[in-house]
Amino acid sequence: MSREQQAVARARKAFETGRSKCLEHRIRQLKNLQRLFTEKQSVISEAVKKDLNKSEVGTQLYETLGLEGEISLAIKKLKEWAAPRPVEKNLMTVSDTVYVRPEPLGVVLIIGAWNYPWAVTIQPLIGAIAAGNAAVVKPSEVCVHTAKVMEDLLPLYIDKELYPVVSGGVPETQELLRQRFDHIFYTGNSMVGKLIMEAAAKHLTPVTLELGGKSPCYIDKNCDLSIACRRVAWGKYTNCGQTCIAPDYILCEPSIQDRVIEEVKKSIKEFYTDNPKTCPDYGRIINQRHFKRIMNMLEDSTIAAGGENDESESYIAPTVLRDVKPEANVMQEEIFGPLLPILSVNGLDEAIKFINKGEKPLALYVFSSDNTVIKRMTDETSSGGLLANDCLVHYSVSSLPFGGVGNSGMGCYHGKFSFDQLSHLRSCLIKQLKMEGVNSMRYPPHTLKKLGWARFFILNNVDLGWLGRRALLAVLAVVAAVVLQNYVL
Repeated sequence: MSREQQAVARARKAFETGRSKCLEHRIRQLKNLQRLFTEKQSVISEAVKKDLNKSEVGTQLYETLGLEGEISLAIKKLKEWAAPRPVEKNLMTVSDTVYVRPEPLGVVLIIGAWNYPWAVTIQPLIGAIAAGNAAVVKPSEVCVHTAKVMEDLLPLYIDKELYPVVSGGVPETQELLRQRFDHIFYTGNSMVGKLIMEAAAKHLTPVTLELGGKSPCYIDKNCDLSIACRRVAWGKYTNCGQTCIAPDYILCEPSIQDRVIEEVKKSIKEFYTDNPKTCPDYGRIINQRHFKRIMNMLEDSTIAAGGENDESESYIAPTVLRDVKPEANVMQEEIFGPLLPILSVNGLDEAIKFINKGEKPLALYVFSSDNTVIKRMTDETSSGGLLANDCLVHYSVSSLPFGGVGNSGMGCYHGKFSFDQLSHLRSCLIKQLKMEGVNSMRYPPHTLKKLGWARFFILNNVDLGWLGRRALLAVLAVVAAVVLQNYVL
């Protein structure tokens, strides 16, 4: 057996012992995971610094702080999430016990990404643990140092049989995908997402795909441009633009383009000084391949700000592009880097039309002081998430489902959505062997009279208190007796 086969087999064997189903065991594992981030923060930050040039504060702010919050929420709410969920009944089932029971799926494969290597790998793991699953964790090999730290640290804090870490590159991932899982959770790009889905289809394995795309940002002329551009600059250049929900490009009217450029330039200087290359809060492109890919996007566009680069350090300065055409290189794929193209549109109608011509994005941003503009953008477009007058922050709200639509992904997670996504919501109906008279209407021979009774019982939902249910049951007992007598006669 390959190393990957062995890891999956051990995880399944551990799951079959039933220990992951115990709520106390889940909570204990989550608390241990939380302890990891408290005790090993410096080790985590050092590795992320080597991979992406993030500062220690930046690593906590954008990687581990949110994870600590998710773990605390899961620990606090787990008993509530895992409890049976009563549902509404009709008259046919009023005397029955009817509920939804969340159950673990089994063994989950989590394939992480490199841009936020802890956040997007461990967040699904929190959901998997909370839901009672076993999980095989595959960190991105692109973040070499972080992947090694994850491989070393996770087994020291959480059950290494239930939650093994498998390191390696494409061959190891391909070998994992040949194994049978009960769910696959992948974060990355749509091209690989299709391959994941194809591999999953062989075993009819459900998938969650957290992908990306070109997230548009429409800036209306009726807004505070200074604040709007400050927030856009923060959303764009955080992590050197390597964020799946970063604003990919700006749409605005020609009359405000120059002002937008100036305001973005001011924010770049405010955030990253006159020389972002020496600023500890400005990151680097992950590797040479992505550096060259991003630089190729500049070939047919006009640079309005930035553009400086150093291939030896994988450094590209925060860059603004003006008068960009839809056919430009930079508009043909998700940028995933610190380039901010500005395209001119003649108002909201043209902006909506342009957005709807493309694939559905993971996020859509609109800046306006006019609620009518925001409402139209909400009503007339489709995206994984929509933010008005800010960027990125919806990711931090555990009560909002985070996920894409169409080409930007399928499925969602965060908070209770992670728990539900990685659970089987089992439908349960418990009857007693009584009140058979009510059931007579469903048995052959079928008649119009029976159909009439069936319509009455099935199409009437009930939502009664305890006293009301007792009274209704008494009435139904009488009705059942009458119905049965009519059928016998």
